[in-house]
Amino acid sequence: MPQSMPTEQQKTPAATPRKKGRLRRAITNLLALAALLVLLLIVTPATTWLFDALGREDPLEPADYIVCLGGDNGRIIESARLLREGYAPRLIVTSHGPHAEEMRAVAIDWGADPSAIFVDAGAVKTRDHPRSIRDGLGVRPDSDRLIVVTSFTHMGRARACFAKAGYRHLILREPRWERTQRPEQRDWKWRFRVLPDVVYEYAAWLEYWIRGVV
Repeated sequence: MPQSMPTEQQKTPAATPRKKGRLRRAITNLLALAALLVLLLIVTPATTWLFDALGREDPLEPADYIVCLGGDNGRIIESARLLREGYAPRLIVTSHGPHAEEMRAVAIDWGADPSAIFVDAGAVKTRDHPRSIRDGLGVRPDSDRLIVVTSFTHMGRARACFAKAGYRHLILREPRWERTQRPEQRDWKWRFRVLPDVVYEYAAWLEYWIRGVV
């Protein structure tokens, strides 16, 4: 007797393993490519070049405000030092919700005058800080001079966000302990440590560029 043609239900079980196999091979190839890229970034100077390109530090000058962006305590300590050293009469700590009050407490612990600290609790992302300190604290983008304190890899994106929001007088600074602890010889171990921050920052730049934030 002639054999009947297979139905769609009969075809599916045979096709599904082939599709799964192709998917597994594609995932394996992508992982291998990613591992190769990471290896190249670690063993070559590429990570060092990408890292250095993110820095946007300026010489210190007197300003109207020191603006400490939310993040690690190194930023707060540096901001408190700059306030004590007289670079500006007022310090703004800006983050989200209770984190901003925690920043204020750390700044006071490091010698900042409590009466000189202003708290902005309305900034969740980097793009939020310029608008939040303007609307909440009355900072004037066109005339006020700001010393913006943030991490080295974050300075360029922070500057771009403030400039996009109309701020004309910006001085970007990183915590001095970051600068002094950075080794002169950037070996593969150092590149391995900073690579996650570098990758994150370039990904954030891409997101902000696509969204028109910078």
